[in-house]
Amino acid sequence: MERLRIVLADDHPLVLMAVRDLLDKDLGFEVTGMLPGPTALVEHLVRDVPHVVITDYSMPGDETYGDGIRLVKYLMRHFPSARVVVLTMVSNPMIISALYDAGVAAVVLKRDNLAEIVIALRTLQGGRNYHPPGFQGHGTIDSRRTFIGERINSLSPKEFEVLRHFIRGESMMQVAQTLQRSVKTVSGQKIAAMRKLNVQTDQELVAFCVEIEIFQ
Repeated sequence: MERLRIVLADDHPLVLMAVRDLLDKDLGFEVTGMLPGPTALVEHLVRDVPHVVITDYSMPGDETYGDGIRLVKYLMRHFPSARVVVLTMVSNPMIISALYDAGVAAVVLKRDNLAEIVIALRTLQGGRNYHPPGFQGHGTIDSRRTFIGERINSLSPKEFEVLRHFIRGESMMQVAQTLQRSVKTVSGQKIAAMRKLNVQTDQELVAFCVEIEIFQ
């Protein structure tokens, strides 16, 4: 079986080293590049397209190519021969489904054992896409849009306003000052909104709102 040529992209050096060390132990894999962000990744791919790109989902600060689904869609358009594997802390099934809709071959959750990356790559070598353990898709794109719309419509006006300001990058104290509410009140409204949107962390919340363009 041909060795998989793999390029890694992550803005955390320790993650890059950990993944490289894992893959170097397997003679079936060859890491040909380790990049610290989207721009460096794209510049590398222009020179040398591997079999597989393993990229972090969240690599903020790159205005040229962005990260998340925006970056994935760019990679799919410009380097269609490379299969894309996304590493992410985001476990929201809607976002994972959207990544597969965008064309990724695998999503590996960082909360799972790092060895899942090897399982994912073996699955790709077998000609199949890899899905994280326990993941179940949420039907068609139209049905997911309806489901997302229902969740957004379940937000109260006050919860919606709190999220709108939070996604802009304001702290809870700044949101409270802007909306003339107490920090305790706006924090409670943010937690309630997260529960309705089925997101567990601030990172998931930001990713969810950005990907569905709720405040665009």
